[in-house]
Amino acid sequence: MYKIVITGEKGGTGKSTITALLIEYLNFLKKKVKLIDTDPLQISSTFVNNCKEEGRILSVDNAEYQIVDTAGVLGASLLHINQANIVIVPFRAHYADLLVIIPWFSSLNKKLKEKVLFLPNYWRKTKEQKEGLKSLQKTIEEEEGGKIIKPLSDKPAQYGIIINGSKNNFFINSRVSIEAREVMEIIVKSCEK
Repeated sequence: MYKIVITGEKGGTGKSTITALLIEYLNFLKKKVKLIDTDPLQISSTFVNNCKEEGRILSVDNAEYQIVDTAGVLGASLLHINQANIVIVPFRAHYADLLVIIPWFSSLNKKLKEKVLFLPNYWRKTKEQKEGLKSLQKTIEEEEGGKIIKPLSDKPAQYGIIINGSKNNFFINSRVSIEAREVMEIIVKSCEK
């Protein structure tokens, strides 16, 4: 079983939305998924339950992929991070998020750092965000681990509603889901390496 952990010490970065998108993508590929939601807010579980009420079963016990949505508290997520094939860290590429994620990343051992994929979320290509990515890339090079993957744009009307759940898979609408599909494909391929 592949294990993908979505984590990060900073709140409000889109961890639960990324979790929902990843579950949708894997289900779109006809892969069996098991959600473990350790976030006290249980947003990912609510998404899965809402889809179940619409007639779609997204999380099963006998799964090929285990997706773990964490609240981002290092002690609580460390067990899952240690067991993960890859660790996805969504973040907003600006000063406040970098103040949190860079020290967190630096505190990990080398083996764990190699599992980390940083996902710039709410991307708008601003000067501040571009400088933030440069700063993070410098840290990644110094720490000799981790990787920044393709960003997800700031599209609240498109990605924000996914958490509500629906009777149709988000990835059925190929025009709407191109960017998210490319990012999820990177994550899945990285996990399967």
